[in-house]
Amino acid sequence: MKTTHVSDHDIQKFTFDLSKCETEIIKHIHSCRECKKRAESYLSLSHVIKDQLEPILEFNLTELVLDQLPVSSKNESAYSYFIYFLIMVSIGVVVSSLYYFKGIFIDLFSNTNTTAISASFMISIALLIIVALSLDLIRSFNKKINMLNY
Repeated sequence: MKTTHVSDHDIQKFTFDLSKCETEIIKHIHSCRECKKRAESYLSLSHVIKDQLEPILEFNLTELVLDQLPVSSKNESAYSYFIYFLIMVSIGVVVSSLYYFKGIFIDLFSNTNTTAISASFMISIALLIIVALSLDLIRSFNKKINMLNY
């Protein structure tokens, strides 16, 4: 017989799964009053927990949780359409200017004397790209700020 008592883990193994318990522990618990009492208290505690009724809520938990979830605003959708509208207008301006000034653009690439027109063409394209990137940067910034609920 052991002079020290078995651990709580071993007592729980004895109480709830006797097949995995070692024979020395079983012998000790059968011979020791204190360990036997602790095993019985574990067993009675488990019966009390199993006998408890499932709680009945007096409120609709689903509704309360859904009320706290963030709702997507229609304002974000309108802003998204505005960005797409600006992009389409920009593309339309570029395409229509290419069509309207197609004779000039043909001469631009056939003559080497027209450096001012080619420079202005490059500057306008660069400005268009800068505007598009700036709008995208503003859109992503607003999206991140809205995620923070700021």
